[in-house]
Amino acid sequence: MRVFTRPRSALILATLVVAMFAGTAARAGTARIINRGYLHLLRHEAVREAGMAARQHPRAAAPVRGGHTVPSVFRTLRDVQQVSKDTLTRGEKDTQVEPDIAMDPNDADNLVAVVQQGRFKTGGSADPGFATSQDGGRTWTSGNLPGLTRAVGGPFDRGSDPTAAFGPGHVAYASTIDFSFRDKCPSAVGVNVSLDGGLTWNDPVFPENDHSCDVFNDKNWLAVDTNPASPFYGRVYLVWSQFTATGGTGVLRYSDDDGSNWSPLIDVSSPTAETEGLLPLVQSNGDLTIVYDQTVGAQDFEVAQTSTDGGLTFGPPVTIAEFLGAGDPGLRTGGLPAATVDPTNDAMYVVWQDTRFRSDGHNDVVISASLDGGATWSPPARVNGSDPAGQVLDHFTPDVAAYGAVVHVTYRTRDFAGKKPSQFVDQRYIVSADGGASFGGELILGPPTDLKYAAVVTGGRAFLGDYFGVVADADVAHAAWTVATFEKNARYHQTLWSGAILR
Repeated sequence: MRVFTRPRSALILATLVVAMFAGTAARAGTARIINRGYLHLLRHEAVREAGMAARQHPRAAAPVRGGHTVPSVFRTLRDVQQVSKDTLTRGEKDTQVEPDIAMDPNDADNLVAVVQQGRFKTGGSADPGFATSQDGGRTWTSGNLPGLTRAVGGPFDRGSDPTAAFGPGHVAYASTIDFSFRDKCPSAVGVNVSLDGGLTWNDPVFPENDHSCDVFNDKNWLAVDTNPASPFYGRVYLVWSQFTATGGTGVLRYSDDDGSNWSPLIDVSSPTAETEGLLPLVQSNGDLTIVYDQTVGAQDFEVAQTSTDGGLTFGPPVTIAEFLGAGDPGLRTGGLPAATVDPTNDAMYVVWQDTRFRSDGHNDVVISASLDGGATWSPPARVNGSDPAGQVLDHFTPDVAAYGAVVHVTYRTRDFAGKKPSQFVDQRYIVSADGGASFGGELILGPPTDLKYAAVVTGGRAFLGDYFGVVADADVAHAAWTVATFEKNARYHQTLWSGAILR
């Protein structure tokens, strides 16, 4: 959950947002609570946002590799549609933001998407929801994840950062960050389990549930070992950043009984490191590589660490590349990496928004690959092609999936060719048929988003999500994203969409 808004002084921003929470508590007649771990998170993210803002300006650019020469192998759109709607009437009413999507590896027709609902300007949402398809994305069933927030009878005020995964036996998992700014500052990581492929969900367990104003948990992610030959077959990995008053540590817990019980807390990164956006990638031999963003002084780096013993211990950090992404005026973008592993050959791919190949301060999407279990990574290469005539596109908040050496990337675009930035944002898809060496076949998915009707964060920035989702197998890719459009008598109208791209 990234709640930072403007590239100003980190201390001013952190104090401003915490003061807003304190003021809200005072008006409600409750104690003025300040979570020091949360305050450190704001400072940490302010550093990244300041660097992104600085890179919005023109500068020298690195050379660009050759153009797109490989034709698209996935070229047919199907079932592009709205699949869910916020019905909670809380927070920024009628807002859905930041979706993830998962595909059952044993049933490609079974899909689960999760999304924030009823976004609050100061972070989190009224309750995360789900949308499930069991016919390959043609029809969907949607609802609210139970037992998390007060909106659905749970203990917490807000839920955030939903992510989904499938395990063996068609078991689906959804994880969220759940928190309140009340006495003892409760901050938890929740996991809901579905035994019927995502149609119904059990009440959550909370593998992490802290009650300290010195701790704030953030940016969780799930992965499951689904390879029967792995020594850790069926193990569910849950990773996130745990912020204290002095640092942000990447941590992990795992479960070997379908999410009922969880291991002790395991440190992935150094307790003094500033890590965020952890992404677990499980290889066919059971090795676990975790990709994340690490802030070092005024710089950001994409980093990987690998465990060969089921997440008990990790090797030293391996730097993938420096993050050189820019911000987007009036809009909060992701700024964190997305990553995937190809289950057919264990190739791993990381993508992020980046300015290194441009001189105008706007972002491309770049990709780096590892073919040796995360030990080494290729230099970043540009994914998107040159901008169409008459357009100056910013490319941001990408996601990536891979299967059979075909690499699928989605990202958002916004045109800066006019006197003012366009108020419309597209969701785009591009594909590589040669393991990420070259890309072609870009498609625009669904209708454009009108930022006038999007959710907002503190300071008035439009917010679509820090991440979006794409999954794939040999025959089809499925994307999940949010679309903001006009609706009569509504201040906001932002909904969850999905679409299939066929080979």
